[in-house]
Amino acid sequence: MSIAPVRERVLDPQRYHASFIHSVRSELRKLINLRSFWIQCAAMVIIYGLIMWGVGASQSYVNQEGSIAIPLNAQAVTAGIPFLIIFPIVIGAGAVTNEYSSNTMRTTALADPSRVRSYLSKLTAIGILTGLLNLLVTLVSMLIYMVEVGGRWHFGGGNGRALIMFWMVLTVGAIMAASLGYIVRSTAATITVSMLLLFVSQAIVIINLDWVRETLIHFMPVNIMSAATSTELWNSVSGGQGLSWSQAGIVWVVYAVVVGILGLVRYQRSDI
Repeated sequence: MSIAPVRERVLDPQRYHASFIHSVRSELRKLINLRSFWIQCAAMVIIYGLIMWGVGASQSYVNQEGSIAIPLNAQAVTAGIPFLIIFPIVIGAGAVTNEYSSNTMRTTALADPSRVRSYLSKLTAIGILTGLLNLLVTLVSMLIYMVEVGGRWHFGGGNGRALIMFWMVLTVGAIMAASLGYIVRSTAATITVSMLLLFVSQAIVIINLDWVRETLIHFMPVNIMSAATSTELWNSVSGGQGLSWSQAGIVWVVYAVVVGILGLVRYQRSDI
C-alpha cells in the first residue's frame, strides 16, 4: 500500500493548518489526558465538599437546638475562597510548568508559528476546564450546604452575585497562575510565588503608615477575593469597609491582565 496519499493528506495546508480553534482543542486534550489534572479536580471537589458539610452540620445544630434561625447565605460558601483558590492555582500553574519540565513546550511552540495564538489558546483551555470545575464545586457546595442546614436558597441580597463572583475569581485565578507559570517556568517556584503574593502580602499591615493600613491593605489579593465574593448581609455586618464587590472584581481582573501581559512578553522574547 502506497503511503503517498497519506503523506499528501498530512501535509495538505488546507486540511492541516494552525488556527486558534485547533490550538485550543490540542491544549484541552493535553489537560484532559493528564492524570494529575483529574486527581486535583477530585481533591478540590471532595475537600471543599467536606468543608461545606461541616459548616452546614454546625449551623443545622444551632437551628435545631438554639433560638437563632440561620438563613441560607452565600457567604457560607464563598468565605473559604482564600483556601479554595489554592487548587485552581496548582492546576493552572501545572498546565504550563509541566510542559517546561518535560520539554514538550518546544513542541507546543513549533506546532503553532504564532506564539501569541499559542499562549492565548493555552489560557483559553485552562479557563474552560477550570471554569467547568469551579462551576461544579460551586453547585456541589451549595447543594451540600442546603441539605445540611435544611433550607432553601434565595439569590437576593447579593447571594446570587456573590456565587457568580466566587466562580469568576477562582477561574481568573487559574488563568493568572498559568501566566505566572510562563514567567517563572517552574512548578514549585510558581506555586511558592503565588502563595507569597496571596498570603504573605497580608503582612504589609505591620507597616505603621496610615495609607498602608487604611488603603493599600484593601488591594491585597486575599482582601480583594473576600470583598468580591461578599454578600450584602456580610457588608452590613462588617461595616462596608474596603472595596465594593464590583471594585474588587475589576482590580482582580486588572491583576490578571498585568500578569498575563508579562507572561506573554516572557514567552515571546525568551528561548524555550
